[in-house]
Formats: sequence, C-alpha cells, structure tokens
Amino acid sequence: MQNILIKFPELMHIDREIHDELLKEVDICQRDAMNVLLELKQSYPLCWVIQMTKRCAQMLLKYESVAIIQLYETGILAESEYFHILKLIERKSFVLEYGSIKMPPGRSKVIENAFDMLRLFRALSESEKDHLKSILQLRCTWFQPNDVILQSHQNLSSAFLIIRGIVECEHDPIPTYYKSGAMIGIDSIFFQNTSVCRTYKAGSGLVEAYAVDRHLLNTLLDDDNLSRSIYDEIALHTLINNYQEKLQLSHAQLQLVLSETAIFFKNEIHLEINLEATNRLLLLSGTLICHSDDEEIIMNSIEFILLDLPITCKLNASSVVYTWTREDKIHSPDMKNSRADVPVHHTESISVEPFYPNFFGDTVSHFTSRRHSSLVTRPVSKSNLLQFIPSEIAVNIENVEMF
Repeated sequence: MQNILIKFPELMHIDREIHDELLKEVDICQRDAMNVLLELKQSYPLCWVIQMTKRCAQMLLKYESVAIIQLYETGILAESEYFHILKLIERKSFVLEYGSIKMPPGRSKVIENAFDMLRLFRALSESEKDHLKSILQLRCTWFQPNDVILQSHQNLSSAFLIIRGIVECEHDPIPTYYKSGAMIGIDSIFFQNTSVCRTYKAGSGLVEAYAVDRHLLNTLLDDDNLSRSIYDEIALHTLINNYQEKLQLSHAQLQLVLSETAIFFKNEIHLEINLEATNRLLLLSGTLICHSDDEEIIMNSIEFILLDLPITCKLNASSVVYTWTREDKIHSPDMKNSRADVPVHHTESISVEPFYPNFFGDTVSHFTSRRHSSLVTRPVSKSNLLQFIPSEIAVNIENVEMF
C-alpha cells in the first residue's frame, strides 16, 4: 500500500483528505455526544444519577473480574472457586444491563418540576416563585424531536424560554445549540412587529419550554431580580441577528461580554456617561443624546456603534444601554481560548468536558478455562480516566429487578 502511494502521490492526497474528513466527523460526533450527556445531566439529574451509577457499577464489576482472573492465573484461586465467582459477576452484570430500577420510598418522581430547573428564577422569594409558577404552568409546551419551533420570517405571538432539551439554529455559520435558560425569539417579542430572523428546531430529543408573550415579558422585565438576565438575552439575539458581521464575535463571546464585562444602564434619568474611542455602544431601547466635537447626535433603538472618537452620552428614563471596550474581548481568557470553528453551547454552563466513567459497555459474555486479564479490560494504569461515583446516590443497587 505504501509503495502504491509513493508511485501515485495523488492517491496520497486523496487518502489524506479522507483521513481529515473522518477526523472531522469523529470530532463532531464526540461533541454531539457530550452535548447530549450534558443536557441529560442538567435537565434530568435523577435519571443521570441512576444511569451513571449503573455504569460505575458495571465498570467496577469489570475490574473485579480482572482481579479474579489474576488470582486464578497465579494459582491462589482453585478452578471451581474461579468459575463460581465469575458466574456471580456475570449475573450481576446481566441484571445491571437489562434490569429495571425500583425507586426508594418517597422518590417516585424521576422528572423534576420544570420551574425548579431554571436558574433564572432562583433569586426570587418563595411567594414570588409560587405566583410566577402558577402563571408559567399554563404556558408549558413540549416539542417533538426535529420539530420546527420558530420559522424564519415568521411573525411571533410568543417567544420560548427553554426548560429542557436541545434547540438548534439552522442559519448560524457555526452550529449553535440552545439549552436550559435560553430564550429564543425574545428579541422579536421585545421589539414587536419584527419577524424571526432565524429558524430554530428541536434537536434529537424532546424539548420543554415556556411560551413568553409580550405581557409576560413586561412582567418579567419589571422585576429587578430578573430584568438584567432577560435584557442580556434580548441584547445577545439583537447583536447576533443584526451586527454579527460588524462585531465578528461568536455567540459564546458575546454572551460573556454582555453578562460579565459590559456596563449596563437602565432607566437612568439625566445621567451622562463619557465613552472613549475604544468603546462599543448598544442602545437596546429608548433614545440617547450624544455630543461629540460640538455636534449633537440623537440615537434611537436599535442602534450599535463602534466608536472611533470620545463622546458624551446623556441617558433618560427610556434608555436601555450596554457599553464595553474593545480590550475586553482581547484580555478575557475565555475569549482567547474560544475557537471560531467549534459548536457553541448556549447554556447556563458552556462546559462540554467529559463527565462520565471511561466505560465501553463490555461485559463478561462467556467463560473459558483460562483467560489472560489483559484481554478483558484496559490496563489499570488508565485509572486516571475514572471519576468518583456521585456522593449522593438516590438508588439502592439491591433494588434492581428483572423486566
């Protein structure tokens, strides 16, 4: 094969292209898998604990079988004891793989309450939570896998606050996944009479969401504990839909700028702010009077400018404004490490690091008179890849029954 590639270098070029495409596809599949696992951990924590506990138990049984084989190989265990113990291990492995879980008393609910899943509402008092929960319960809706949730150029009556599931945006140059806490279509509801700029659809699983109309949005924006987070969502979608080419920042970068580095002004009466030539200014709502070199400029929402000279801006009660400096995106470690060619995970946590044991699902399916331990599992030197079983396990492994 090597000689053929030397004689025909064009084949080597084709082979390299196939290799690169294969690596790219593997990378995408790995990221999609991490995306699904992260969503399971975040949206269905009890289901996550059950499944990960099963996988950890299977992994431990796998290494227990290796120890038994090693004891037999060294002559410490007799053949009858060896077969007896391995049969016990296989029986446990079979039950774990094909058995069902009995929930402990008082833990019959596997799916948590939708309202309690959202970090957005955790700062509210109990009375405020109860009132808002009663309103949102009537607005809860589910979407089947691959359902179109919002269609581009569609006039909206409601945006959607995602509770559980993965929502994909089709019109982004970089694949973008919206998860728990994201609000799709929120900019169209806020500005009214504006259609949706992009198409959003449910991913490969179910999506649960709250419908948010203009009246509910106004109620949420009137709450000081909620308004900043919701304005951040509105500003994010406004910048992405209208100014992404001008900014040349990804979703993740803009999300960090708005939530962590930008200065936010809302309903400030007769406040003047001095902006430098390196500032960026987003007027999300209301009006703004700016002075520069004896020139007065009146700005109206929605407007975004990259300043090239210092200006003074006078805010009023209607102004909703974000300002940040050009250096913010340069000096932020997250900005430096953010690649422009990887999928964006738009969530309360954008980490997609692996968080499950390195278990391949192998079980002892048959027995021979003698098997070498290296053929059963990976060397134990790989133990740094393992993680601890969760400290709070809600499922007793003894309560496993057959189907």
